[in-house]
Amino acid sequence: MKKKLLLVGALLMGAYTFAQAPQKMSYQAVVRNGSNALVSNSPVGVKISVLQGSASGTAAYVETQNVTTNANGLATFQIGNGTVVSGTRAGIDWANGPYFIKTETDPTGGTNYTIAGTSELLSVPYALYSANGTPGPQGIQGPAGPAGPAGADGANGTNGIDGLDGADGVGIASTVDNGNGTFTLTYTDGTTFTTSNLTGPTGATGATGATGPAGPIAGSDTQIIFNNAGTAGASSNLTWNNGTSALNVIGKTTTNNFNLASAAGSGTRYLTTDNNGDISAVAFPGITGSGNANYHTKWTASGTLVNSMVQDNGTSVSINYPTQASSQLFVYRQQITANGDGQSTIYAYRDRNNQNIGASYGQNGSNTGLTAMNFWGDDYSFGVGGWNYNDFSRTGGVIGGEIYGNYWGSLGYKAASTVTYGVYGSNAMGVGTGLLSTNELMGVGGGFFGNMIGSVSKGQLVGQLNSGELFAAYNSGNTYTTGKNVELVGSDAQTKKAVYSVTSLDAKIYSNGAAKLVNGEAYIAFDSDYMELLGENPTVTVTPNGNCNGVYISSVDKNGFTVKEMNNGTSTVALSWIAVGNRIDNRMEEATKMVSAPGFDRNVQQVLINDGNSDEVANAIWWDGSSIQFGKLPASLQKTARSQEKK
Repeated sequence: MKKKLLLVGALLMGAYTFAQAPQKMSYQAVVRNGSNALVSNSPVGVKISVLQGSASGTAAYVETQNVTTNANGLATFQIGNGTVVSGTRAGIDWANGPYFIKTETDPTGGTNYTIAGTSELLSVPYALYSANGTPGPQGIQGPAGPAGPAGADGANGTNGIDGLDGADGVGIASTVDNGNGTFTLTYTDGTTFTTSNLTGPTGATGATGATGPAGPIAGSDTQIIFNNAGTAGASSNLTWNNGTSALNVIGKTTTNNFNLASAAGSGTRYLTTDNNGDISAVAFPGITGSGNANYHTKWTASGTLVNSMVQDNGTSVSINYPTQASSQLFVYRQQITANGDGQSTIYAYRDRNNQNIGASYGQNGSNTGLTAMNFWGDDYSFGVGGWNYNDFSRTGGVIGGEIYGNYWGSLGYKAASTVTYGVYGSNAMGVGTGLLSTNELMGVGGGFFGNMIGSVSKGQLVGQLNSGELFAAYNSGNTYTTGKNVELVGSDAQTKKAVYSVTSLDAKIYSNGAAKLVNGEAYIAFDSDYMELLGENPTVTVTPNGNCNGVYISSVDKNGFTVKEMNNGTSTVALSWIAVGNRIDNRMEEATKMVSAPGFDRNVQQVLINDGNSDEVANAIWWDGSSIQFGKLPASLQKTARSQEKK
């Protein structure tokens, strides 16, 4: 029997070692025969080739293995454990890809390889290259912080003369006689002001202050500035000359005459001194760069500032796109195909240090990777919106699922058949065979739970399609319909016939069979299942299938009935019979009264109106505690609970 190899997620997590051999990759395959049956517990021969460049490229490494499938037809082996045919594993240059895995299989366990398959190696095997990868460059050093602020002015001595500005301040023309403590102030008009007996204590030495305002009198003479000891006099070593705008340091190895006037026109400056006390001007460490209005800036590798991707016009923020008046935050990203799949414009990643169990499905009771809340429930407003042009198939507006896609659901989905779905969900990732599964299964494609109605389905042509290998639908409860109950009976499409359910005003239970009249009499007992469903004694009809005087029912109850030949005849003849009785549950239930009431079906149709039709508004349906109601929903059921004020 011809066999075939079926690969299922063949390349799995590799077992890699970087500093020593061997290097291995785990591989799995499922083997089926020509009838699609599993090849279980059987030897299989496999030849593995690592191809470089393409699916038909040069073989960089080749080996063979003999493995045995398990009870499920699964063959498991490690590439690297086989018999080497050519090449070495360590000699594969993983950086010079792409690489492809080619498998050739002999299902009989030999070396007559008749089945071949090739698949590209993706990211996990290329982790082998990280063993020899070149380390990345060291990041640039961050910029130095700005200089600290200048110190405050020194305090004035008690009862002494008023202290003038600090080292850079401008004084008033004056003379001081240190012998008798006399201080003389001379103005430009010749007037003088003299005071003596200046005996106040010396003020504490102050830190260098910022440049003070010009004094009230501009002179050309050298003005004395307080020395390091905080006193004025001949011993002062820091002087200011108004005429030349020169600041001098006296008594040092080198005298520095720094001209502030020339420095003022060359940008913002601050003063500094070296170990000799000489003064120099240093440019303020400003920030350089260029950019456009509303752009946030970013550092370049050279330490300058340029535009970033973020824009802010004061009302809206955007990333990688002009600001949009319709959005507070707008993010644009063009996917780069070379970066592979799994890309997103915004990625919200949630983590936690310990298990954190939520309390409910509400906003404040659940934990989410991304939360979007619409505080006001206006018409056509939603907490989360997802739209897609759906140019291709297998695409939708919103996807939600398990991280590896084992089960998922989509809103606004376009299937591979190009049929569109409002809601599409799947929890059946296995490949169907058209037969009942012999393996354990779980998972539901869609679950709908409602306080009153579980789900509502309406189509312009077909309301619902159900399919199942075991059964298509199961209703736990009474089923009501306003149409026909039709079964299509037959072995194939050409022989199927439409058959209809028996119609009755009551719930009936039928049974029939054949018997034999012997010596003019026969007793027929009902089947136990039929007896359990009978609500009362049935009506029985008997027909003789041969010549006799005729027959009649002499007695009947829930257990069976007795047939006798008329005129005390003693014939032996075949009989056929049919029994019709009321079912044990034959009663008019409250639900039956509701659904059979005039106008019920019309009311239901008014509930099933598509909200996309803005010209019509559907009726509400609710349970008032005793019956089903239609129309406008009562105000008591329309309340909106808010747990917080609008932000």
